[in-house]
Amino acid sequence: MRASLQDRKACIIGLGYVGLTLAVAMAEAGFEVCGIERSEAILDCVRDGRAHFTEAGLNDHLAPIIQSGRLKVHDRIPDNDDSTIYVVTVGTPVGADKKTKLDAIKAVAGEVARVLKPDDLVVLRSTVRIGVSRDVVKPVLDATGVPYRLAFCPERTIEGKALEELVSLPQIVGGLDPASAERAGAVFNALTPEIVTVDSLEAAEMVKLVNNTHRDLSFAFANEVAAACEAVGVSAPAIIRAANYMYPRGGVPAPGPVGGPCLEKDPYILAEGLAAFDFTPQIALTGRIFNETLPARVAATIRRISERDRLSVDKVAILGLAFKGRPETSDMRGSLAGPLADAIRAAFPDVNLVGFDPVADHAEARAAGIEPVGDLSEAFSGASVVVIQNNHASFKDLDFARYAPMMAPGGFIYDLWAQNAGRALGLENIRYFSLGATA
Repeated sequence: MRASLQDRKACIIGLGYVGLTLAVAMAEAGFEVCGIERSEAILDCVRDGRAHFTEAGLNDHLAPIIQSGRLKVHDRIPDNDDSTIYVVTVGTPVGADKKTKLDAIKAVAGEVARVLKPDDLVVLRSTVRIGVSRDVVKPVLDATGVPYRLAFCPERTIEGKALEELVSLPQIVGGLDPASAERAGAVFNALTPEIVTVDSLEAAEMVKLVNNTHRDLSFAFANEVAAACEAVGVSAPAIIRAANYMYPRGGVPAPGPVGGPCLEKDPYILAEGLAAFDFTPQIALTGRIFNETLPARVAATIRRISERDRLSVDKVAILGLAFKGRPETSDMRGSLAGPLADAIRAAFPDVNLVGFDPVADHAEARAAGIEPVGDLSEAFSGASVVVIQNNHASFKDLDFARYAPMMAPGGFIYDLWAQNAGRALGLENIRYFSLGATA
């Protein structure tokens, strides 16, 4: 940490995935960190030196920081808190009406206002619609009459590699004024070598939304390619592989389920913010809506194949319940495993539906309507259909010759990430299909 850095004590409010990894990174960079979290279960984990989610290596960093006292956690901001930086990392879910729920942001703004001291720096890191920093948070802080600095610095790390990316990715910084931006830039410069300063709070809010909406759109196009290939009767993995090979303007990603706590909601948050400017994004929302149709389309494909082949679908196993498999995460927020289970159950009301994931929590699986099993053998045993829902590394080069014989006769494997397409699987009486390549 630079000797000239003004801020050395940080309070991070919200110890979910974003907040806890940032707290660890800041503590390792030399800051004294106060972490605030309402959930007693999460606080118990953190105090014990354990994260409440899966990220490779995180606990190895967290435990010594807790033991050293560089990170102390509380259920509310202490009255005598002497932090000079307040970083807001609470969640901003989207409701059924596709509007952002800002209750947590408003509550935290009030908590920060309660302890605000002259010249404190308040940094929003939660994903919000355009204008929330200025129109929702700023009035709460202004009401104190205390002079302060305000910045928006979006979180852009990928789950499973946050500690690595927090110290390598450029940090976007937008401030209420140049002094706020400069101050926030100096703080994050203690973590990462490159700071990208944009013109305003609104510009910084929009950067994160643009990043994630672009990713969502690219996956939507890949999923449309897969649907088109199934209609034509050609292989989507082969088409995409050929289209990308040694072609400088390629880059079509693999098709597959698209969800998670960011991509499932950020296009809607972008649209909600733009509505205030009388602008409705057409392409962004179309891509999001198409990605949401995948569970129903998968269930329809299972029904089509089973009816054609007169296969009784008595048991379906879903492999991979977290929203993604690489990098490994246990996070089921926004996972399509739940909607996929609902769609399959709607198509086959009497089906026995089970799920397996190497790291996802069993209670969260049950909350999503999926009965978890402990291992692959239990998942495959008696299954009419096995659906590989995420791209966890353990599902690539899976020993199908070992597990497939446990399935019901005439059953099939439906690999939504095509991780095993094109290799000899050693299957007998069990078929393998991938998304965009079904018979």
